[in-house]
Amino acid sequence: MKYYILLLTCISFKIQSTAQTIQLTDHLIFPRLDSAYWEKDFDALNANQSSKANKFQVCTFTQTDSTRGRFCFNTTMGQVQLDTTLHNIPPDKLIGTWNLTHFGTFEVVDSMVVDQPTIDRQLLKLKEYNNPSGTITFTNNKLQLDFKNIDEYSNEKGSYQILDGKYLVTKKIAVKSASTIVALTKDGFLILDDHTYRTLAQKDRYLVVRTRIRRMILKKA
Repeated sequence: MKYYILLLTCISFKIQSTAQTIQLTDHLIFPRLDSAYWEKDFDALNANQSSKANKFQVCTFTQTDSTRGRFCFNTTMGQVQLDTTLHNIPPDKLIGTWNLTHFGTFEVVDSMVVDQPTIDRQLLKLKEYNNPSGTITFTNNKLQLDFKNIDEYSNEKGSYQILDGKYLVTKKIAVKSASTIVALTKDGFLILDDHTYRTLAQKDRYLVVRTRIRRMILKKA
């Protein structure tokens, strides 16, 4: 497995490079670890956010005498994102049944200390299912989940739409809508990412940013 820094852009990529294979944490984009560029890269990663996709985003804020924090779910925010070159999915490409190949949760933690030139980054794999079993079936505007051994999901039906070729917005019966970041690799793997985003800062001392991603990877039947 090889990973590259793409010098043509300002942002570092982690790219799966072995044909016809994929890992849970492949196809990610991060800000550079140079603290002089981190904020600029973060803004670029989160530019052009869809107000419709984030319509059901929920954020809470905490504050003490010395720290401030934020926690967001049903969000597309994050200092790590899916490779933007894999978006722009035509809705008809989704039609059909997709088999689950990978399912799990990982977290990227960026820690910054004032006057330190380099960001400390950790990529933590929190949970990954071995041989997950299940399918997602897409029709013109409906989807059905049929998972066999995934604790986080029951078998569900709902409606969906694709926004900007990048966001899968779903609505299930009696459940609020949610937005999932979606991408399709050149090898035909469908990636679905659900984000939570958390920050903790102390003025003039440090900032810690955490993005937790629950990811499904599927292959068309």
